[in-house]
Amino acid sequence: MAKIKDLDELEISQKTSKFIASADMSKAKKNKGGRPKKDANDKASEQIFINVTASEKVKIESKAKELGISVSALCKISLASYI
Repeated sequence: MAKIKDLDELEISQKTSKFIASADMSKAKKNKGGRPKKDANDKASEQIFINVTASEKVKIESKAKELGISVSALCKISLASYI
């Protein structure tokens, strides 16, 4: 039966050491993915609450759906001309 060598007794070739060095993921910079963070000035952090009737809500939601945007986006676009 073959005897298993101790790790200290193993000979490491130059190719093997290069492979191990290139495969060492602990030193590699990990890409987190996703988009970069926004600047504090560009980040939307404030909220505005409005009260609407049930029929107004239905109209707003249906218009947003028709345009393929969110209710929030519809409100921002609609208010942009007044600001």
